[in-house]
Amino acid sequence: MPDLNGAAALVTGAAQGVGRATALALAEHGTAVTIVDINAEGLAGVAEEVKAAGARVHTVVADVGEEPQVARAVQETEEVFGRLDVLINNAVAYNRDIEGADVDVVSTPDAVWSRTFDVNLHGATYGIRHAIPAMLRAGGGSIVNVGSTSGFSGDVVHVAYAASMAAKYSLTRSTATTHGKDGIRCNALATGLILSPTARQNLDTEKLKAYQDNLLVPDFAQPEDIASIILFLASDASRYINGQTIIADGGFQAHQPWHAQSHIVHPDAVGHRKG
Repeated sequence: MPDLNGAAALVTGAAQGVGRATALALAEHGTAVTIVDINAEGLAGVAEEVKAAGARVHTVVADVGEEPQVARAVQETEEVFGRLDVLINNAVAYNRDIEGADVDVVSTPDAVWSRTFDVNLHGATYGIRHAIPAMLRAGGGSIVNVGSTSGFSGDVVHVAYAASMAAKYSLTRSTATTHGKDGIRCNALATGLILSPTARQNLDTEKLKAYQDNLLVPDFAQPEDIASIILFLASDASRYINGQTIIADGGFQAHQPWHAQSHIVHPDAVGHRKG
């Protein structure tokens, strides 16, 4: 991994999960990090971990669905660290209230559509809008938009969430196209289920088994697995990758939809499978 020592990064949704793991991974490579989240208490804990890793850290409590708050986070990053090289748009609107009401196109309330797009899409747009001038002053940079494989496939629930992710990937391509020649790359990462502590608490055994039966790897990813890919996309190790959406889902998107039921669909082939 090329040296990120001396670079400055801004990570949204950094109070837990993938955002936290990414901030720590950057810190371990000598990157100064601005961590942004609406959760002040969680953010304070992550800030202490980043300091313990030996990196400089700046904390901004903000709602990324509000452009002035995102602009402030970028401005403070430049003021504190003197530059901005990396932007990780990781924050998503996916709490219980949003998730429970985000059903289908007929039933999902306007307020849920608005909040989902305000955070997932507009929050990333605001970050990119304000980060690019700062990155140009620093001589270039890398933007990583973190999303979900929901942006590729339909489901019986979470229509607003899925639509916001698809839009995020289009935003990624457009940003790469308009600013790639300026030395600013923009890529996205679409993840499957990440077995964070929160996910373990919220998903029962039956649900986890349904997911795991369709994985093409032995087990679920941890936040640190995703952070390592983000780190790669943020660094010059990926300097020839631009405008792409990388899928990290344990092979979930790679197989036919009846993979978990192949013992029924293709009984003659079962003996050739492991597990």
